[in-house]
Amino acid sequence: MPSSLQKANVLDFIPASEHAAIRAGHSTYDCTGSIQAAIAAAGKVFVPAGVYPVKQLNLKSGLELYGEGEASELRAYDKTLASEFMLVTHIRDGGSRRVADNMRDIHLHDLKLDGRVAEFGYEQYFYLLAVNATSNLTVERMTFYGFRGDGMYVGSGTLASTERHNQRITVRDCVFDGAVKDNRNGLSIIDCDQLTVENCVFRNIGNAKLSRSVGGIDFEPDHNWSVYRDVTIAHCRFVDIDSVNTAGISFFNGHQTGDNIHDWVVSDCQFTNCYWGIDSSTKAKTVASRPDNLSVLNCHFLNSVRVDVAVKGLSGTQISGCTFQRSPPGSGPGGDTIRLGAIASRTSRNAINTVITGNTFIGIRPQMGVIGVLGANGLVCAGNVFTDIRGTCINFAEDKAPDNARDIDRVIISGNVVKHGAGSTFRASAMSFLSTSNEMRISKGHLVLEHSFEYTNDVENGITKVANGATFQFRGVRQTQS
Repeated sequence: MPSSLQKANVLDFIPASEHAAIRAGHSTYDCTGSIQAAIAAAGKVFVPAGVYPVKQLNLKSGLELYGEGEASELRAYDKTLASEFMLVTHIRDGGSRRVADNMRDIHLHDLKLDGRVAEFGYEQYFYLLAVNATSNLTVERMTFYGFRGDGMYVGSGTLASTERHNQRITVRDCVFDGAVKDNRNGLSIIDCDQLTVENCVFRNIGNAKLSRSVGGIDFEPDHNWSVYRDVTIAHCRFVDIDSVNTAGISFFNGHQTGDNIHDWVVSDCQFTNCYWGIDSSTKAKTVASRPDNLSVLNCHFLNSVRVDVAVKGLSGTQISGCTFQRSPPGSGPGGDTIRLGAIASRTSRNAINTVITGNTFIGIRPQMGVIGVLGANGLVCAGNVFTDIRGTCINFAEDKAPDNARDIDRVIISGNVVKHGAGSTFRASAMSFLSTSNEMRISKGHLVLEHSFEYTNDVENGITKVANGATFQFRGVRQTQS
C-alpha cells in the first residue's frame, strides 16, 4: 500500500515505557525521531491524547497530521535552535521559486502546539508552524499556544532573499494564544496567493520591547516579488492585543510593484481591547496607482486604545456596516476611529478613494476626529451615525506636510446623522460635526475643498455644526458654506 494511503499512530513508534508519562503529560522523552518516522511511513498520522516533547518535525506533501484536539499536545523540547521550527514544510533554500514544485495537499488539525514562551522567553525566528513553498494547506482546530516568535509563519523560506511562494492556505477554527505578551505575531504572512482565515481567535499577543509588526495577523512582504492577494479574514476575534503599537491586523504594501499585492476583505470580525484594530503602512500613492482594495465590512471595534482602522495611504478602501464603540462612552486615552493619510519619514501618504458608509460610531473621544483626515484624495463619507461623540465627528488637518504633498480633495459628506443617544446626559456643546486641526489640535480655520460636496446631513439641534469658529467651503455643484 502506498504510504500516502497508510495510517500510523505515533505511539506505535515511541517506546512503550514512555506511553504512560506521555499520557500523563510529564514525559521528558524526545519524541522527534519517533514522530518523524511515523510521518515517513504514512499519509495519515494520528497523535493520541498526551504531551509529546519535540524539536523540529518536517512535513511532506499529501500528509494529514491530526490528534484529539487540545488534549494532543506537541510541546517544544527545549529552547535551542533544534526547536526553532516545531512543524515546517521547507527550511533554508528548500523548494524552488516555481509553485509547480511546491509541497502540497497538507491537512493539519486537532492539535495543540506549545512554544513555552513563559519559560523560554521571546525569540523572533522561533515559529510553531513555518510554511514555505507550499500549496493547498488546510489548518483546522489547532491551538497555537505560547509562541516565542510567530505562531504560524507563511513565508519565503528561512534564508534571506529566498524567493518562494505559497498558494491557497486556509486557517479555520484555530486559536492563537500568546499566553504571555512576549511574542511577535499570531499569524505572519510574508507570501501567500489566496489566503482564508475564518472563525479564529487571536488573544494575549504583544511585546513591550518591540515597536512595530506585532499583533494578531501581520502582512509584511519582504521583497518586490512577494505576493499577498485575494485575502479573506472572516468571523475572527482579536482580543487583548493592547501592548504599545500592536494591532489586530496589519497590512503593509511597501513592496507593491504591480499585481502582487491587492484585494483584502475583513468581514464580521470582533476587535476588543486592541491598541490598533487594523493598521497599515504604505508608500505614497496617487489615483493612478494600483488600488490596494481593502474592505472592512460588518466588524465591531470595542475599546481600541488608539486608532480602530488606520487607512493611511491605502488606495481603494471601503469601511461599511461597522460599529465603533467605547464603553463606557468617552473612555480611553483618546484616538480616532478611522485615520486617513499619514506622514512617515517626512513623506506624505494620502488615502486614495476611500468609502466610509453605513457605520455607527458610539461614545468616541477622538484625538483629531472620529474620522481624522490628514490626507485624502477621494473620500465618500455617507450614511453614518455618530452618537455621543466627545469631540468632532470629521476633522480635517490644515498643518503643512514637510514635503508639501498632503492633499485633501474630492470629498463627499452626505446623509450622516449626528445625535445623542436615548437617555444620554452628555452635554451637546461638547460635540461637533466638522472641524479643522493644526498638529492634531482642534483650531479655527478656513478650509476650502475643491470638487467637494456637503449636503443633507442631519445634525441634531444643540450640536455644533462646525467647531471653534472654523469655516468650510465645499466648492462642488452643491455648494454649502457653514
